[in-house]
Amino acid sequence: MSYVDSLLANGESIVYTTKKHWIAPLLATVTGTLLTVGGLAALFGKLFVDSGFLNNVMLWGGILALLAGLALLAKAFVEWWAQWYFITNQKVMKVEGILKKHTSGSALEKINDITMEIPLLGRWLGFGTVTVLTAADESNLHYTAMREPAEFRKVILDQKLIFERKDSETIADAVREAAALPPVAAATAQSADDIADSIQRLATLRDSGAITVGEYEAKKAELLDRM
Repeated sequence: MSYVDSLLANGESIVYTTKKHWIAPLLATVTGTLLTVGGLAALFGKLFVDSGFLNNVMLWGGILALLAGLALLAKAFVEWWAQWYFITNQKVMKVEGILKKHTSGSALEKINDITMEIPLLGRWLGFGTVTVLTAADESNLHYTAMREPAEFRKVILDQKLIFERKDSETIADAVREAAALPPVAAATAQSADDIADSIQRLATLRDSGAITVGEYEAKKAELLDRM
């Protein structure tokens, strides 16, 4: 079992996998990019300098700048290589790290909206910034330099719609089953309409961040058991 598979709940499956655009490491370490370009420029420029002193300065300065820039770029590229983004039928998550893994993300039911920003260069090369807006502002997800950002956004919204539809169908089935109870059983069960209203209020509290997803699911299951 892979590390990502171990993060999935029962019945959960990955529907989309992506990563940041290859330009992301260059944008992540502007210093490394500038040092690399500057070092190459110095080494090339020394070919046109007659002064021995200036020639040595450009040679060794260019070599040092190039080595430092390449080291920073190498670190950024390793981090980029070890960073993946997954969309499942229950959540969106980011997994990063080689030896030490770090996972972050959000459940689909907590997502309110998704914004996308594509710069001019991004339109040419195919990258952009995707921001996932959640019920709690402090847990918003900000993904920069994403590859095919429009597709990434579309898959998240599609999976959120499917998830909410299934959730609504589950509640509707429970309400229909409660409505079909015989008179004696119906008299001892809580009103189906009251339970549906209670679940809706719980969903509002969950979306506002007043209660956690776990608390919402536990209370919803308790209410449905009363039918």
